[in-house]
Amino acid sequence: MINFKSKLVNATLAATFAIPLATAGMFTSAGSAQAVTLNGSIGLNGTSIVPNDGINPATTSIKFVDVDGVDAYDDFAAFLPTLSGAGITINTLNLTKIANLSSTTATYSTGVYTPFINFGSRTLGSTTALLTFDLDDSVVTRIRKSATNINDVVLDGITGKFNFNGKTIANGNLGASLSGAASTYHLTLDAVSVPEPTTMLGLGLVGAGMVMSRRRKSVIQ
Repeated sequence: MINFKSKLVNATLAATFAIPLATAGMFTSAGSAQAVTLNGSIGLNGTSIVPNDGINPATTSIKFVDVDGVDAYDDFAAFLPTLSGAGITINTLNLTKIANLSSTTATYSTGVYTPFINFGSRTLGSTTALLTFDLDDSVVTRIRKSATNINDVVLDGITGKFNFNGKTIANGNLGASLSGAASTYHLTLDAVSVPEPTTMLGLGLVGAGMVMSRRRKSVIQ
């Protein structure tokens, strides 16, 4: 009787793992050639227009006129053509005030931007596709440091996603500092790669295997 149960469990285990493992094989063979991840950071600087609309205005906008320079690190340095200012555009950022935190600080909503930054068509590894940074609906803290007639603004708390070849390949955090009504800006983006679906499937299979192994031992005993 025990031998029969053991064989039945073995057959069940074989059937249970045959389908997901075959599925994992299909995902791996189909997607491995285009598997792209993104880690590292990139800095963009250029000319911006910050309106002279007072401290903590109800609404405000920041226009990024151009991208003069790029500092690329880790995976960002591997893109071809090299990520210079050429071919990169940044949308105007429109902010809506949520609440005042102090006389010079307030929280603002960014809204969703798809994309916020367009890096143009780039090649990474063997894949050539459009690279963008899409902005989440983020709550940012805007700090205006009023000194003489210069508007110094610091933005913190912006999040988004890097998309490449139609897929989200990294989550991103963006920080910005701007100086002058028509002066300079500096954006810093940090990227953390998103796990591949096959990796997540593999982790799920390991967990399922552990559970089925425990059940098998329980039945045999």
